[in-house]
Amino acid sequence: MGDSLKPYHPVLAFTTVLLAAGCTTPATPSAPAPATAPAVSADPVAPSPTGPGARETLLAALAKTENATYRFTTSGAVPDAKKITGSGVHDPKAKRISVKYKITGGGAKAEATQQIVIGTDLYSRSKDGETWVHLDLKRIKKDSLYYRDMTDPTGMSRFVETVDTVTSTGPNAYSGTLDIEGDRFNEGFLPVGTPAISILFGGSATFTATTDAAGWVTSIKVSLKDSADTLQMTTTLTGHGKASGIKKPTDFGEAMDFYYS
Repeated sequence: MGDSLKPYHPVLAFTTVLLAAGCTTPATPSAPAPATAPAVSADPVAPSPTGPGARETLLAALAKTENATYRFTTSGAVPDAKKITGSGVHDPKAKRISVKYKITGGGAKAEATQQIVIGTDLYSRSKDGETWVHLDLKRIKKDSLYYRDMTDPTGMSRFVETVDTVTSTGPNAYSGTLDIEGDRFNEGFLPVGTPAISILFGGSATFTATTDAAGWVTSIKVSLKDSADTLQMTTTLTGHGKASGIKKPTDFGEAMDFYYS
C-alpha cells in the first residue's frame, strides 16, 4: 500500500462505467497509485465584527450552489501522470446528472465515458454515436463498481464537508485548506464534478474558490500532493439555477445480468 513513512495515500478510483448490452467485460478501476497529501494547518479566520467571516460566507455560497442546478467543466492532473477533463450538468432536486469525461496520459490508452442518470436509471456509453446501455441502480449493491451515489454524484457535498480553514483573498475570492477523511471503496470527490481520486487514509489539501455577485460559486481549484508532484484540479461552474435539459436517451439497450451479480 505504499511507503509506510507516507501515511497519506491517494488512490486512483476511476468510476468509469463502461457497460455493454452484449458480453463485453466491464472496465475495472486502475491500479492503486500512491500519493502523499500535504500536512497543511492554519488558524480559522475570525468573523468580521461587521458581518460573517470568510468561512461562513463561502460555506453559504457552496450550500446555495450544491442545492441548485449547475453546469460544470473540470480539468486537472490525477496520479500516474494522467489527466482528466470533463463536463456536465447536475440537477440535485430532480436527481439527474449528465456527464462526460476522459482520462488520458500515463502511457495508457485513453479512458472515456458518458453517463446520464435519471433517478435510479443509469445510461452509459463510451463515446458519441454509440448505443446507450441502461442499468437499473435499484439492483446494484453499494460495494459494486457500478454503483452511483445520486446523493452526491459530483462530489460537491463531500467538498463542502472537508472545508477547514478559509481566508478572504479579495472581492469574491477565497483560499483555504481541506481536512479530508479516509475514503471508502469506490468513493472520492476530487476533482469536483468528475470525481476520479480517492484518498484512502485521509489527508489535507489546499484550495481556492471564487463566487459571483449573486452568491454562486463559480470556480474551485484544489492542490493535492502526490509523492513528488502536486496535482492541480480546476472546476468551473456556470448556469446556476437554470433548467438542466437532461432527458432519457431514445436509443438504448439493457445491461447483461452479470452486471448485477
